[in-house]
Amino acid sequence: MTSSNTTESESLESGKDVEEPVIRRESFAALRRNNVAPRQLRVVTLNAWCLPQPWPIGSTDRVHRLQKIGEYMINEIYDIVGLQELWSYNDFVRLSEQVKDAYPYFHYFHSGFTGSGVCVFSRHPIVSTLTSRYSLNGFAHHIHRGDWFGGKVVGLTEIEIDGDLRVNFYTTHLHAEYDRENDLYLPHRTAQSFELAQFVRHTARGADVVIVTGDLNMEPCDLGFRLILSHAKLFDAWRMSHEVETTDGDDGELLKFRGIAKGGTCDRPDNCYSKKALREKDDSKRIDYMLFKSGRCNVKLEECEITLNQIPGEDLNYSDHVGLRARFTIDDRFRHEKSLNTWEPNRPLLIEAIGIVAGGERRARTDRIFFLVLAGICLVLILGSLFFEVFPMGFAILRFALTVIGVFFVWQGLIGLTLERKALKAAKQAMQQILNN
Repeated sequence: MTSSNTTESESLESGKDVEEPVIRRESFAALRRNNVAPRQLRVVTLNAWCLPQPWPIGSTDRVHRLQKIGEYMINEIYDIVGLQELWSYNDFVRLSEQVKDAYPYFHYFHSGFTGSGVCVFSRHPIVSTLTSRYSLNGFAHHIHRGDWFGGKVVGLTEIEIDGDLRVNFYTTHLHAEYDRENDLYLPHRTAQSFELAQFVRHTARGADVVIVTGDLNMEPCDLGFRLILSHAKLFDAWRMSHEVETTDGDDGELLKFRGIAKGGTCDRPDNCYSKKALREKDDSKRIDYMLFKSGRCNVKLEECEITLNQIPGEDLNYSDHVGLRARFTIDDRFRHEKSLNTWEPNRPLLIEAIGIVAGGERRARTDRIFFLVLAGICLVLILGSLFFEVFPMGFAILRFALTVIGVFFVWQGLIGLTLERKALKAAKQAMQQILNN
């Protein structure tokens, strides 16, 4: 009998439990390095532009385009598909029924009044999900924008491939930029960018592969996007696959990222849903992204290209955006070529972001006074109308309307803007905490 067997027998005789060997996750990583060939991972993302409301609010050709998106997904067979602006859950159910044989695993991230519009389809099992709703997302009274009602989120799906590879796949949709010169929502989008980077940073630590997709509504030179890359240590797949040409001029920093050749995904002149003025000049914006980084495994980007542009054989496009597809090689036998020096220093970005968020705080305080003054004016008008005896029905309707409007002004002044100010303050303090360390 060997010494190990003797020891085991002695343990059994003495009544002590024999400690079983512990199989650690690192053992699987070592096994992959030695015995498993590199694996390919194909991913695609698209802002599907599927507003279900009737014309002129809803999206043109929505049902037909969604059917064609499903056909594309079936024919191409990606590992993971991330979609945004699939606002109707019924549309999601219809699409999942169409593609369920190719993508048997799918998840819709519910949020807000209309739904977040964000969903994921996968050929591999989705073992867990997590939803993080952004603390700031526009204003309830900006009904013509609609962002507040969507309840924008970042959705995480943990996908298991071949039983031993864990992919953290994130998809998101940030607040839109409606006026670049007078961007009222910039503090909100900046706070969302920071929250997204924080969420990825803290949830991706145990993943083998990390991929972040979505419509960020920011161009590559914008502060929020640069903060996401720097703080979460992510790589921009399109930028790594294509050279960025420099352009001279007053708007050179912005122009060098615009145009079809620069990866523009929105407002493209070759898109039938772009406004007429945008179809006459190539000023397309790159606001849809595929970001990634290595986790426990090493990830190499093979390609990243535009896809889902024009529907084959038709004059229609799949969406008012185009999609992005990427192919990655996952292998433990090499390190990524890019070094940590690829990212911008985090500190100056955070300082600039704090300034933007602080500006939003000041605006919220000013708006609070403005709305409360308006509420006071409504109250004065209601009281004043009581002294008029003519047209009693008309004045009754007027008083009712003023009461409804006044109540909203009070709610927005005392509650809505207080919530906004506290959310901005929380984001600012979180950024300051990082600077202090």
